[in-house]
Amino acid sequence: MSSTTNTLIRKTLLSLAVAAAGIAQAEEDAGAVQSVPVIVTATRFAATIDTAPVNIITISAEDIANSGANNITDVLRYQAGVNVRSLYGIYGARATIDLGGFGQNAGNNTLMLLNGRRLNDLDLASANLATIPLDSIARIEIVQGSASVLYGDNAVGGVINIVTKSALDGESGNIAAELGSFNTRRLTAGLQKMLGDTALSVNIDSLRSDSYRDHNAIENATLAAELSREDDGWNRGIRYQQSFEDIQLPDSIDETAYQQDPTQAGSFPSDVQTRRYTVEGFIDSEDLAAEVALRNKQWEASYGSQAELETLSFTPRMRREYGSHRVIAGLDIYNSTLDAASPWNSQYVTQKSNGLYLTDAISLGKAALNLGVRRQLIEVRAGAVTSGSDRLSDGITTWDISLDYYRNYVRMAKSFRAPVLDEMWNYTSGVFVLLEPQTARHYEIGTRQTLAGGISMNASLFRMDLENEIGYDYASFSNINRDKTRRDGINLGIKAPITQKISLQTGYAWRKAVYRDGPNDGKEIPLVPRNKFTLGGQLDFTRNNHLGLNVVYTGSRYFGDDNANVGKKLDGYTRVDLNYRYRFDQWSIRLLVQNLTDETMSDSGFYRPAAPNYHYYPLPERAFYVQLGATF
Repeated sequence: MSSTTNTLIRKTLLSLAVAAAGIAQAEEDAGAVQSVPVIVTATRFAATIDTAPVNIITISAEDIANSGANNITDVLRYQAGVNVRSLYGIYGARATIDLGGFGQNAGNNTLMLLNGRRLNDLDLASANLATIPLDSIARIEIVQGSASVLYGDNAVGGVINIVTKSALDGESGNIAAELGSFNTRRLTAGLQKMLGDTALSVNIDSLRSDSYRDHNAIENATLAAELSREDDGWNRGIRYQQSFEDIQLPDSIDETAYQQDPTQAGSFPSDVQTRRYTVEGFIDSEDLAAEVALRNKQWEASYGSQAELETLSFTPRMRREYGSHRVIAGLDIYNSTLDAASPWNSQYVTQKSNGLYLTDAISLGKAALNLGVRRQLIEVRAGAVTSGSDRLSDGITTWDISLDYYRNYVRMAKSFRAPVLDEMWNYTSGVFVLLEPQTARHYEIGTRQTLAGGISMNASLFRMDLENEIGYDYASFSNINRDKTRRDGINLGIKAPITQKISLQTGYAWRKAVYRDGPNDGKEIPLVPRNKFTLGGQLDFTRNNHLGLNVVYTGSRYFGDDNANVGKKLDGYTRVDLNYRYRFDQWSIRLLVQNLTDETMSDSGFYRPAAPNYHYYPLPERAFYVQLGATF
C-alpha cells in the first residue's frame, strides 16, 4: 500500500476518534435521551445496542415498509456497506451478499442468519433469501466486521441476522398479493397468534415469475412455522421451515449480446431444483440458551449433477456476571455430510466442526474492555480421492479485543474460514484437493452516535489482512489458497428527520481490496466496487399516504477472474427505486417502480483471456409492481 494511502488511513482514524469523543461528551453534557434498540447478533443474547463494540445497523419492519424493496436483497442493497451481487433471477434468487469487499469470494465470508440460525450451508451455494417474505420480518441486524469468536466460520466480513415476528411480541396477521413485470405473481400470508400460553407463528410464501431474461423463470414456495411457550423466564419451542425452488439459469452473455439485447440467454442455460427443510428445537432465558437443529438440502441440475447436504448442529451457551465481568461461554457443534454425483464422478464428504468460545465484557466505568477467544477443531474426510490425502484435521484459535467508550470503539481480531465441501471437490474432474483454512487479522475503529434533533450516525474504518484466502482459479478450474490479500474500508451512515413528515438517510462505503503478495501484488481484487453511495427519502403526505425514494450508486470494478487487472472495468451504475403506499382501514395498496431510469446495468461479470473477453450477468430493466395487502 502506498504511503499516501497509509497517511490517509491514519488521519481518518485520528479524526474519527477525536470527533466521536467530542460528540459523545457534548451529548452527555446535554443529557440527551435516546431510544436504545435491543439486539441479539452482537452477543448471541438480548442486549442493548450500546453494549456492542461493533458497527451494527438495525433495519426495522417500518424501515422495510417505507423502502422501495419487495425482497430482502433489495433491503440490503439500500445499505451502503453491503454490496449485493446478483447472477440470476429476481427477488434475490442466487444473490451473493458482500460485507467487507470480498468480490467473488463474498458468499462464504458473510454469515447469514435467520433467528440466529445459520443459512450458510457447507457448499458454494448462496443462502436463498428469496423465500423469506418481507412481511414476516421484525428487524434485520447487520454487524460489519469479524464475528468469528461468537459465530465461528463464515463471519469474516460480518454477520446479517434476519429476525422474524413472534406472537410473544404481539399478535398480528397479514396477507398480501403482488403482481408485476416479467409476469410476476406472489402471494404471502402470516399469522402470529397466542393459543392460551402457546405462541403460534406461521408464514407461507409463493412466488412465480418469468424473470427478466430468456430461460430465467423462477418458482419458489416456502412454509415456516414456530410454536413456543414462555413462562418463568424461559422461552422454549420448535421451528420448522420447508422450501422449494425451481429456477432456470440463463448463463452469462458476451459484450455484443449485452449491448444488443441484455435479456437473451447465454450459450449454456440450465435448470436447477432445490428442496430444503430445517427442524430446530430451542430454549432460552436471560442467561442460558441452546438450539439443536437438523438441516437438509437436496438439489439436482438439468446437466445431470445432483447432491444432498445434511447438517446436524447443537449450540448451547450461557451468560454470567461476576462483579464487573459479564462472561459469555458457548459450544458450537456441527456435523455435515455431502453426497454428490455428476455424470463424470461422485463424492461423499463429511465435516465435523466443533468450536468452544468465551467472551468477557469488563466494565471500566463509562468504558468497557471486551475480550474473546474461540478454539475451533475441524475434521474433513473424503470418500473418493484420486491422489493425496483423504483427510484434513486442523485446529484454529481466533480472538477479539475491543475497547468501548461513549459508543466509540477500537478493535483488533483474528477470524477464519474453513473451505466448504464442494470447494475441495471438482464436479467435472473428480479431483479432491484439501485446502488450508483461511485466516485474517482485523483492525477497526468506529463510532455510533445520536445527535441533537434525532439525527443518528455511524462511522467505521477497518483493515483486514488475509492469508490463504480461498477463491476460484480460472486457470486451473479449481479452488485454491491465494496469495496474501488486504481489505481497507470506510463505512458512513446518517439518518435525519428533516420535519415531522420528511426524513432522509444516506450512506457511503469505500473499499480497497488488493493482493499484497505474489505475481499480482498491488492488483485490485475483482468484483469489488471502490465506492458505493446510497440515499433514501421518505415523505408522509398524511398518516395514510407515503412516498419513498431510494437511490443507489455502485462504482466500477474489475470483471471476475481478472486478478492481473489486464482488462477493463465493469461499469458503475445508478439505480433509482420509487414507491408509494396508501392505507385505508386494515388494507394498503403499494406501487413500486424499480430501476426508474431504465438503466442497462450489471453487477457481475467475468473476464476471459480469449475473445470474447467480457461476459455479463445483466440486471433487470425498469419494472413495475403493485401489492394489495391487509393487516389484522
